[in-house]
Amino acid sequence: MRIAKAALLGFGLITLVALSGPGLAQNQPAAGADKWYSVATSDNEEAFVNTSSIKLVGTTVELRAKENYTAPKPAVKKDKTYQSARTVYRLDCAQRKIAMLETRAFSGTELQGEEVQKASRSDRNLIWMDAPRATVFGEILDYGCKHAPAAAPGG
Repeated sequence: MRIAKAALLGFGLITLVALSGPGLAQNQPAAGADKWYSVATSDNEEAFVNTSSIKLVGTTVELRAKENYTAPKPAVKKDKTYQSARTVYRLDCAQRKIAMLETRAFSGTELQGEEVQKASRSDRNLIWMDAPRATVFGEILDYGCKHAPAAAPGG
């Protein structure tokens, strides 16, 4: 399956990335007990979901995602670049929508190096974006919604 162009949250900016196909299905260990699962790969990036971060928040799903970029991307700070980012997303599984709650960008890959950029939004100010199938957002949404815990009975 080929992944089409996807709008990616870029700290207030939208970046278009042409994706070549979903990532290999393998867990990627990170610092501590975090387990990262590769959900999408392109010539420009690889996106992962932290498997232990998936949880229900009201009627939405929340998770942490990591993107590693093959080349440095310009940061908002002058003369700074980043090669990885960690983002907390909210997912509306029924409507196939995704919103960025918080994001932090790092100068190195694998969330290493100096934190060069960060942004966050409150629950009231989330900007919901479509997460079409076969896009980075779609792959993150599909994985998160499929692996979300079931709602508590009566809740």
